[in-house]
Amino acid sequence: MGTNLALALVKKCIFALSWLVPRNANKAVLGCYKNRFADNSKYLFLHWQQTHFMQTIWISGDKALIHALRQQGYTAHSRWSLLGIYHALTAKYYVYNSYIGDINQWLAAGAIRINLWHGSPLKKIEFDITTGPLAAQYQTQSLWQAGLQALRYHQEYVRPSLMLSPSPLVGESFQRAFRLKEDSLLSSTNPRTDYYLRYPEQRQTLPLKTDATAYRRVILYAPSWRDALWQNSQHLTSHSTPHLTSGNSDSPYQAAFDWQSLSHHLVDTDTLLLLRLHPNERHYAAQFCAYPNVLDISDWDDVYGILHRVDLLITDYSSLFIDVLPLEIPVLFFRFDHEQYLNQSRDCYDIGQDPLSIGQVAYQFDDLLALLQEMSHLNAKPQPCEAYQQLQRLYWSQHATGLSADNLVTDGLSIDGVSINERHDDSFARIERHLRQGQTQSFKFAFGTDIKPQI
Repeated sequence: MGTNLALALVKKCIFALSWLVPRNANKAVLGCYKNRFADNSKYLFLHWQQTHFMQTIWISGDKALIHALRQQGYTAHSRWSLLGIYHALTAKYYVYNSYIGDINQWLAAGAIRINLWHGSPLKKIEFDITTGPLAAQYQTQSLWQAGLQALRYHQEYVRPSLMLSPSPLVGESFQRAFRLKEDSLLSSTNPRTDYYLRYPEQRQTLPLKTDATAYRRVILYAPSWRDALWQNSQHLTSHSTPHLTSGNSDSPYQAAFDWQSLSHHLVDTDTLLLLRLHPNERHYAAQFCAYPNVLDISDWDDVYGILHRVDLLITDYSSLFIDVLPLEIPVLFFRFDHEQYLNQSRDCYDIGQDPLSIGQVAYQFDDLLALLQEMSHLNAKPQPCEAYQQLQRLYWSQHATGLSADNLVTDGLSIDGVSINERHDDSFARIERHLRQGQTQSFKFAFGTDIKPQI
């Protein structure tokens, strides 16, 4: 314990010293959780690569990813390479999806920290977590204990300078969970939901059938991360027990589904099931992808490029259903471990509107299959019910309207005298306008030259 504490103190000192390095106000470093190229930071990076708003560098610990990005002409560096360290120390802006460790958690003290987060608040996050295995990380009984936790979980205790809020509900949740001041919130949608509206030509295509025709229907199954199960697997690993591998019978999805029956239904109804497990659980997916009409996309960067092709989302507690609300994609909730999940995992926020009311709910596989068979007879996508529209307004507020590719034009152009920012004020425009104005709260504290980005 003493050695770990001493090391944590040394690292904390390095973090503090990084405050003294002058930072380039025309440079941003971006990264993603688990060293991936995904989510909000990916889409802001791609947008800035096209608009040249400022110099952008992708930081990752995955050398294969770094090589792939360089092959595409992007600037990318390994986290602990000399150039990776240099840019992390001298960039004015850190843009990330989870924590500053997406880039470099020890060199970020003097930077403007823009946390775009990787979901919408459905399950409780950060300092709002009071139950489940993550609660001990944030809930402390004394200042001394809080100080120790801030050393042990350094990046989780570093507050963002800026976060995006598509509605008052989301903003209030972020403000409490991350202990933010109100002026650290920017009213805006997210790059992950805006990118393919602004750049529809970049959307992904799905594989065709053997006869080169498209599937009649596409279902996306994207369950939530079961953090209690992950905690158990971590405990087993720490005791020298091999980690869960593909094909392991401990998979919660093995017992919850009759995959043979599901596959027969998919084939009979000309339906493709996209299986998208959480990054922490994607090793489970390999045992299911051999079934006909089941495509494992768990190793894809994300799913936003194919949402325009999805006819039905099946999920459980994942906040992905919040992201599809503006697209009016029907949602089916399959909560096969409902009681266990409630007892062992994090609580959910009380949002004043039951999410289950927006779609069908199944707790057993037989019920799920019956609902899928019933829905397969529909010839058109059903109109969203009133509860669906209410939840859409709750999470997306005034931004829920006008999210259509028809409303998008290219930056710098105007139609009938109306500029792009007036026609479609998306997250890219709002972030750029905010940075131009230099209104981020931490501008007052960051050491270095606080000048506006030179566009």
